[in-house]
Amino acid sequence: MSVTRYFSNIFGVGKSIVIGMSITMKYFVESLLFKKHTVTVQYPREMDAIPERHRGIHYLETEKCIMCWKCSDICPVDCIYIEGVRGADGVLKDGWRGKKATLSKFTVDYTVCIFCGLCEEPCPPLCIHLGPEFDYHSTDRKLMEKNLLTDAVYTEDDEKFVQWARDENVRLIDETKAKKAAARAAKAAAAEQEKDD
Repeated sequence: MSVTRYFSNIFGVGKSIVIGMSITMKYFVESLLFKKHTVTVQYPREMDAIPERHRGIHYLETEKCIMCWKCSDICPVDCIYIEGVRGADGVLKDGWRGKKATLSKFTVDYTVCIFCGLCEEPCPPLCIHLGPEFDYHSTDRKLMEKNLLTDAVYTEDDEKFVQWARDENVRLIDETKAKKAAARAAKAAAAEQEKDD
């Protein structure tokens, strides 16, 4: 390395420091003399304007959801979990009603979510959205899974409800199968009775 290049590098660094410090001093003097906060936003008392297309924390319009799983299928990091019952057969009496579906679980794991917005695009009824809210934090990883049905943290009580819904769904399916089998048996017995007469 030549001596001239060495000193030109030092000059370049010194020049950039002087430019940066002059901007800092300008804002410092303005804030002292004119009481202006031109750079720093005093969060949480003040907030920047959130752009219209900001991709923040998810929210769900539950009554529109048809439980098609398209949002969870397209998610590149698999952070959306959906459970429930579709159609008229075996619809849970408890749960969150969507359109022709009853949801027992709809959560987003924010420890892995990258806020890409891909979950919004394929949704046929347009029921999942990335909203303007951005402040979602915790010191415990277990508290980073949000239940979009209750708009709160996914808790052990929610997990108990999901387990109950799974068991209830299995029970309803078995009950429906038993009723259909009994109806078939009764129909076969009636046909056999007609044949004998």
